[in-house]
Amino acid sequence: MDWRIPFVTFMGTTTLWFSFFSIGILSIYLKGPLVLNSLFYVSAFSARPLGALFFGRLGDLLGRKVSINLVFFLLFLGDLLVVLRIYVVSPFLIGLALGGWSSFSVFLAESVDQMRGSWTSLVQLSVPAGLLLSLGVAITPLTLLFPSLMSALLSIISISLPEPTRFRTGLERHGVKALLKGVGIKAGESSNFYLFTSFSIPFLLKAGLRVGLFPILVLSVEELILMIPIGVLSDLVGKSKVMRGGTILMFSSVLVLIVSALLKDFALTMLSFLVFGLGDTLSYAPQAAYLAELYKPEHRVTMVGLAYQISALLSGGMTVLLTSLSLSLLGERMTFIALPLISLVFSMISMLSI
Repeated sequence: MDWRIPFVTFMGTTTLWFSFFSIGILSIYLKGPLVLNSLFYVSAFSARPLGALFFGRLGDLLGRKVSINLVFFLLFLGDLLVVLRIYVVSPFLIGLALGGWSSFSVFLAESVDQMRGSWTSLVQLSVPAGLLLSLGVAITPLTLLFPSLMSALLSIISISLPEPTRFRTGLERHGVKALLKGVGIKAGESSNFYLFTSFSIPFLLKAGLRVGLFPILVLSVEELILMIPIGVLSDLVGKSKVMRGGTILMFSSVLVLIVSALLKDFALTMLSFLVFGLGDTLSYAPQAAYLAELYKPEHRVTMVGLAYQISALLSGGMTVLLTSLSLSLLGERMTFIALPLISLVFSMISMLSI
């Protein structure tokens, strides 16, 4: 395999997540009501399925590389607008670009013949890497100059990459049922991930715990360490087993988070993030390979992208909105009940879909 393929797919998806999570961090620090700031972030979520459909069809019809290069262009533009403090359209453009994530994951998955979970965990590794880098936007939006310039550079490198072979797995699913299965597979991971990375900080602050962004920093480092080893593990013992175990751990971590807020215990808060980090990595590391192997090669980018992004919108974006509404309108006590219920519903959907 050409060494530039894992480099471009990892760095490309890292810049995508860096940009997207930066919008989430900005939504915390923008002046205004919590619900209004959440809508700022949700606008980026809403663009992701549209991007998945557009870039998916482009990747399936014209090739993975064409799709990847257009993603880089939109990301360059979106990040530049944030740097210029033009916030109205920038979240939408960044969300649209992130919708093209499947072009990168499928490109890498189709470039290898074996140990696919191990290789594609490199793309999944870009999530904690991007999350870690995005913390800098709390200091200044100028940090988004980095992904903007990086996307321009990676676009130049990707032009000369070889188009991958579209492997067949025997499953080759397509259609609405197959799409719903993919959406369900990711639902639990999306819901719990955005609960911890977006909502937990204002929630803990409201409960009297001033933890800042430190738990997210620790979570990012933990997942950076665990992602590739768990990707290898999924190839050895089976992707389904690893993902189900991760879903159970993620739900358990929400219960620990609730107890930590009730007791105002910093140590328990950190434990909840560490348990979540392990569960999320178990669920997420095999996900790119699992979805790529599920669908027909001629529809693979579209189906993987739609499954991923629709789930992110319906479960991730909905979780951010529902939890923010609960805290703003119903108060802290009702949120203690709402959080585990939301996590349980989406976690059960994943357990039944995998």
